[in-house]
Amino acid sequence: MAHVFEGKPDDRQADTAIPVSRFRPKYRALTDDEKALHDALKDKAGELEALYAKVKPGRYNALAITSLEQSVMWIVKELTS
Repeated sequence: MAHVFEGKPDDRQADTAIPVSRFRPKYRALTDDEKALHDALKDKAGELEALYAKVKPGRYNALAITSLEQSVMWIVKELTS
């Protein structure tokens, strides 16, 4: 997965230490290793989503997709905090 943003940080990204905040008004720059891990996590989630699509559609499938989305959201939030 290619990184969409390859330029310099803008005003949304802090260049100094960021105080802990639930709402994260500024983002910190990720290291190359963190970017690679982020991409690997999203790639694996995509693989799981494709497997889930092979199961008949229904309520439980929808719940599984929602749980997968939530899981990825939380782990990426931990990675980027």
